[in-house]
Amino acid sequence: MHNTTHVLHNRDAMTAGFYQPLPPTTFVVDKALSHCGRTDMLTLMVMRWNQQKFNNLATALTRRYQKTTKALQSQLQNLESMKVELAVTESQLEDWVNDVKDWADAITTTTNDVDALANRIEVLVASVKRRSQRLYKDTDGNKGRARIRRKIREEKGILTSLVETYNRMVPNTETLCLETILSGETAWPWQLPHSDSVDLRTKRKAFDIIMSVRRLQEEQKILVAEMDHHWKYLSTRAETLRELSCLFASETLQSSLCGLSEDGLKGLQSIIHKKQRKIRDMRVQARDCYLQVLSGAVHTNFLNKSSADDYDSDFEISDDEL
Repeated sequence: MHNTTHVLHNRDAMTAGFYQPLPPTTFVVDKALSHCGRTDMLTLMVMRWNQQKFNNLATALTRRYQKTTKALQSQLQNLESMKVELAVTESQLEDWVNDVKDWADAITTTTNDVDALANRIEVLVASVKRRSQRLYKDTDGNKGRARIRRKIREEKGILTSLVETYNRMVPNTETLCLETILSGETAWPWQLPHSDSVDLRTKRKAFDIIMSVRRLQEEQKILVAEMDHHWKYLSTRAETLRELSCLFASETLQSSLCGLSEDGLKGLQSIIHKKQRKIRDMRVQARDCYLQVLSGAVHTNFLNKSSADDYDSDFEISDDEL
């Protein structure tokens, strides 16, 4: 009833602990609005979402940085535990990384039928295991689970055919069993022989941890760069508004404005002051958020260049001016 009587009302719903805008209902889109009306409404909704993202950008970057830092610390602990467990050094781990890269290059460039089958079998096994883990973790609907189960059955059928073909092409000592390779971590026959007596499965485990650490470190650098860009944008916008406010406050410009009454000039100055107040609040929030997660880091120069007094003194705006 609400939708039929207030078709243009912007509706919100509590989703994941936050109010999120809802798209128009079928009644609004199909019966109440024309094509141009639908386009205008979607445009307004997109503008609103973009404004929300802009207002919450500092908080979003801060939370993402905290999440990345937590994951990085966990991976670093896993790496240290592996180094202690296997009694290896940094140079040995780097050699293992190079061995895995060489093995991957050899697989992608090989023309041998047996190697191609082995590569295809390994990919399918990893895909089946990944989909099986996602079955109840990422999917909460029956349709989604049914789609994943159907895909698992298809891949298992292809895998069975490939395993049978592979077993006919290799010696009996290197044959594969479908149930065994799907049961858990598999030491593939083509991965076992190595000159340093370390199987490729162990090297790949170390490789995955090291690559995860490097990716998370790179993501940290990207997030710091995004914080820097956001802070510079807010600073530039604040400086532009300050110059504009000084310009409109000058008597020379006031006397040269044609067609603008005194009340109109005051209204324009009031709008500029409100924008200054908003940018000031956003800079305070951004600085507090960024210093909270970047304190002690080496990438805080963009925050240390200006103190809180630098932008508090520029925006001393009274309520009467607003």
